Parts: sequence; C-alpha cells; structure tokens
Amino acid sequence: MYLCKLIMQKVVKIFTLTLSLVVAACNSVSFQSGEDDTSNIVAVVDDHTLLRSDIATIMPKELSEADSTTFVKMYIENWVLNQLKIGRAKEVLSSNQANIERLVEDYRQSLIIRQLDQYYIDNAIDLEITDKQLTTYYRANTAAFKLDHDKVRGVVVKVPSNFRNTTTLTTALKGVAKRGDVEEVRAICEKHNLQLTDLTPQWVSYSDFLSNLPTERSSSYTQLLNNSGVQKMTSGNNIFHFIIIDVARKGDVAPLECVKEDIRRRLYTERRANIVGKYEAELKREAIESGRMMLADTVLLKSMSYTPEIIEEPDTTYIEVQELIEEDIPSVEIDN
Repeated sequence: MYLCKLIMQKVVKIFTLTLSLVVAACNSVSFQSGEDDTSNIVAVVDDHTLLRSDIATIMPKELSEADSTTFVKMYIENWVLNQLKIGRAKEVLSSNQANIERLVEDYRQSLIIRQLDQYYIDNAIDLEITDKQLTTYYRANTAAFKLDHDKVRGVVVKVPSNFRNTTTLTTALKGVAKRGDVEEVRAICEKHNLQLTDLTPQWVSYSDFLSNLPTERSSSYTQLLNNSGVQKMTSGNNIFHFIIIDVARKGDVAPLECVKEDIRRRLYTERRANIVGKYEAELKREAIESGRMMLADTVLLKSMSYTPEIIEEPDTTYIEVQELIEEDIPSVEIDN
C-alpha cells in the first residue's frame, strides 16, 4: 500500500510538471537549460530525472506551436510510463534481473555495432550499379533466376464486332512482332477510338496478360503461348485481337529485364558485406599485431590476422557478356 501511494504521489507530481511544461510550450518558451538544475527538471520518477535539455535535444525542428505541445506532452507521458514500468519490472522480475541486464547489454552492443558497420558502409559504398555490372552478375548467376510462372510481352486491342478495318489492324499487330513498334497500332486505336493494352515495355505474368481477355478461370490457355501470330477472342459485341511477341516459360531463366531490381539489391547487399568484412578483418589484424588480442589457438590466430582479398568484379565488357548471353540463352533480350 505504501509503495502504491508513493507511486501515485509521484505520478501526480509528474503530470503537474507535465501540464506546466505543455503550457510553457504553448507560450513558445524554448527548452533551454535553466539557471539552476531545479528549474531544468521536467519530471522525476524514482531516481530518474527528465530535464528540459533532454527534450530539447530530441525535439524535431520547425514544429508548429500546436505540434510542439503535442510532442512534448506525449514524450513526457511516455517517459513517465516507461520509468514506472521499469521500476515495477525490477520488483516483479527480480529473479530474472541478471538475465534482463544481459539482454539489455546485448541489445545495446548490437546497436553500437550496427551503427559502426553503417559508418564504414556510408563512407565506402558505391551506390552506382551499371548495366555492365547487372549483366555480368546475371550471366554468372542464371541458375538463381529461374521462373516459377510464365511471363510474356504482347498487345491486346478491343474492337466492336462491326469494326471494318480488321485487316489493317491485323497487319499493324504483325508489325509489332517484327519491329517491336506499337506506334502504328496506337495510331489506329486513336483514330477509331479503340481500347489498346500495350504490354510490350515490360514482361508480365501470363495470368496478368490473360486478365485483359475474355477468359474463364476454369479453362487453360497454355496453347495460346505456342502461337506467335495474331489471335482473337469474341465476347458479346466485342472482339479482342492480341499478339504475344515474347514468351519466357516457367522453369526458364528469367529475362534480365524481369530481375534487374533483384540483382541491384543483391549487388548492394554484397557490397555492404564486403565493406564490413574488410574492416572487421583489419580490426582483428591490427589488434593481433599491436598485442591487444591474444589467442591460444595459433591456427585461429593466424586465420584472424589474415585480411581476405576482396574479389573485384570481372573486367568483362558489356558487349562480350551480351554475346555470351545471346548464345547460351537465345530467348532473353538484353538492353543496350
């Protein structure tokens, strides 16, 4: 009972201070250190003290008066509640105190190490990833980019059943397959107010392509992938003319265009790992050479003092890689 009464008294005192601080914020009073320590105090819980200067260091800049008031109020309330919870945890979890302190210390150390890693990464990382580097990685890791579903590129044009220029449209669609140019089809669609779905700029899943056609879920349309010419489907008073100009089947190596962003992430992750690995090896080597670190296991000591060579990306020209890919994987097109 005495403990609860003490906590309640402190809570009342704290929120009285909180209220006064919020009012001060509304009156645009800056959070600067007071003339003495007492005037700088905002809240007290047990032996923990929150100062005006503490809030000033974390308070976002350029907040409005209303936002500043809200931020200060929420920060103080959260701080008070956190301190009360920590105090209660020490009471009810006293048997686990050693384990808690170990977990806290482990977490503190992990945060420091993470910041140190990021320091080295920020000072050494090369954010530019060229087409040559993308293509080189793609060529060296094709097995990692197998498709788990069919992908296609193509065009769909929806026309009314009484459309009279079908021959002209069909010829233009065939031209898309030959030249990869959709402008002639686009001009026809604009002239006759037809609905055009251009899926040539990027690969899409076959299911997404079929969603633009009057298909049925229960039916299979795999056979359409074998036809490279202009095809059509009828639904009510509309006819859908379409052509599939490229197919990448399930189990094939994904086209480079489909995996560029994945490769960018992989290369960036590798660069981060290389930077961290290099500086870690240097830290160990320097510690051993200076006598700051000693190990009884001489084999382990030798391995720790060895700085591994960072493998540079192969100096293969983009044209050479492109020729290799076109020879080994003829269905994949590479951007120049």
